[in-house]
Formats: sequence, structure tokens, C-alpha cells
Amino acid sequence: MTITITPEASRAIADWLARDPSRPVLRLSFAGGCGALGYRLTPAPAGPRQGESVLGVEGFTVYADYKSAVDLDGARIELGDSADDILVVHEQAVVGGMC
Repeated sequence: MTITITPEASRAIADWLARDPSRPVLRLSFAGGCGALGYRLTPAPAGPRQGESVLGVEGFTVYADYKSAVDLDGARIELGDSADDILVVHEQAVVGGMC
């Protein structure tokens, strides 16, 4: 699986992770709820959950759940409108849903 991170997002992620040393890695997971389904990128404690893939992505450790690992090959992580707006960009990154 290949994921790239833009330089701007890389700096924002480094700052993001530095805020809480107990969460030094990233977790990429599929998330759903009423009205929308998509992928979530969050700071995480060290140690993958059962079934997660461990990825080295441009100097960061990323734990990816099964659906993320299968669907997001070629994804790009980029900065949105603010330093806390970090986006996963891929044709499979957002899936419509109904509740």
C-alpha cells in the first residue's frame, strides 16, 4: 500500500503528534455514521490493534485497518483549510450512506 503526504501536511502532522506524546503514531480507519461514511486519520498510542497493517509513510508510522489498507492504495494526505484540517484524498475516501 502506498500513501503520500504533502510537505504542508507533514509539518502539520508532526505538530499534531507533538501535542500529545502518548499518541505518537497515526491511525487510519474506516468510519461511518448517519449521512456519511469515510476514512478518519487520528493520533494513536503505540501498538497496532489486531488486524491492522503497520505502514511507514514518509517518516510516520500509520496503523491502517483492513478496509483502509484495501481501499486507499495511492491515497494522498494533505492539509485542508487549517493546520488541524488534515485530509485523506482518494477516489474511495468518501462514500455516501443512508441511515
